[in-house]
Amino acid sequence: MTGGPGRQVLHQDALPWLAAHPAWPGASLLTSLPDVSEAGLPPASWPAFFAEAARLCLLAVPDDGVAVFFQTDNRHEGRQVSKAAMVLAAAAALDLPLVWHQVVLRRPPGTKTMGRPGYSHLLAFSRRATLPVEQRGPDVLPDLGEVDWSHGMGRAAAAQAVAQIRRASPSTTLLLAPFCGLGVALSAANEAGLEALGIERNRKRAEKARGPA
Repeated sequence: MTGGPGRQVLHQDALPWLAAHPAWPGASLLTSLPDVSEAGLPPASWPAFFAEAARLCLLAVPDDGVAVFFQTDNRHEGRQVSKAAMVLAAAAALDLPLVWHQVVLRRPPGTKTMGRPGYSHLLAFSRRATLPVEQRGPDVLPDLGEVDWSHGMGRAAAAQAVAQIRRASPSTTLLLAPFCGLGVALSAANEAGLEALGIERNRKRAEKARGPA
């Protein structure tokens, strides 16, 4: 990927790729890990899959990079599932510090929702990168921005995450986006002057992510 900020999307399973490419030099990461309805796994197998995906994502960035997760809690079989808590547990197991945590509103304040909460989490981890409070965005982002599909992270949220990655980790030249979906994170990276590498198992989504998202 040369000649200005470029984009590459691999149509494959993200976990084997991540396992084979730890601590990618110059990389930071932005992803939304799939919930049980997206993963195509038996419900009993999903928690182990999610924990391993989070672990491999955290290990994919070097010590001076940042791994950011956009996660929306949900309900499954009548029980609340906190994907944010699962990511925090994976980071704690690696003794990896939380650099910032922001809440992104998916619905206006005061709105009552059914099933999925009206908010998402932006959770950022790094061993060395830091971001002073005065350089962060607001603790609560009022709007996640345009969303291309129901599980998307939103353009405003992606742009905010990439901007903060660049401030916290000036050495970052490449954004990794496992489970990249339609490529919103890749577009945010390119618009900020970063190279972007996405991984997506779904062929149609991978093809769309290769173009402007």
